[in-house]
Amino acid sequence: MKQLLVSLLFVCTALPAFADEAAKQQLIESLEKFTTVKARFEQKTYSESSASPDVVEGTLKIEKPLKFAWVVTAPYEQQVISDGETLWVYDPDLEQATYQPVNEQVQHSPAMILSQPRLTLGSEYQVISASVENSEVYRLFPLNDQSVFSDMEMTLSNGTIENIVVNDSLGQRTVISFEGFIANESIDASVFEFNPPPGTDLFEQM
Repeated sequence: MKQLLVSLLFVCTALPAFADEAAKQQLIESLEKFTTVKARFEQKTYSESSASPDVVEGTLKIEKPLKFAWVVTAPYEQQVISDGETLWVYDPDLEQATYQPVNEQVQHSPAMILSQPRLTLGSEYQVISASVENSEVYRLFPLNDQSVFSDMEMTLSNGTIENIVVNDSLGQRTVISFEGFIANESIDASVFEFNPPPGTDLFEQM
């Protein structure tokens, strides 16, 4: 489950036979209004093999460009943190952390859509959209065909992101719902700094 969470954040896939350039530009412009983002999240992952979803909760903080803190608080703890130069994934219960540079692959991953929407969406995704009541629903199709994820949906309403949905080729559906969404407020720089606790095993992600 933890590996799925990290994959959801930092891997992408396939592609439709149609797309709407105007929808892509509209999504980019909406996301570019956010210089910072803070929110609580609940992630539910549904699979054909389970009658009930796996659920995790935590907080998300983003500061443009490339700073990112995804912190799972329940039912286990995990931190995915980028200071713009290095990406860390820390598992307290395993007392281990992996790290890798924020290279081009990471910069174009789904996690970075909110951090740098024009660069990520402009070259890596095709987009279609539909209006549903007071919300705008965008469906994103990654151009990279090496990933297990087939498409992603992002719902925006009243200047906030309501949820993100990811469907994968294995029949799993992951729904991330946000509450307490706050944009454009300052975030302490320490949020995006990771200092491994004493005794933590460190592994470089190649």
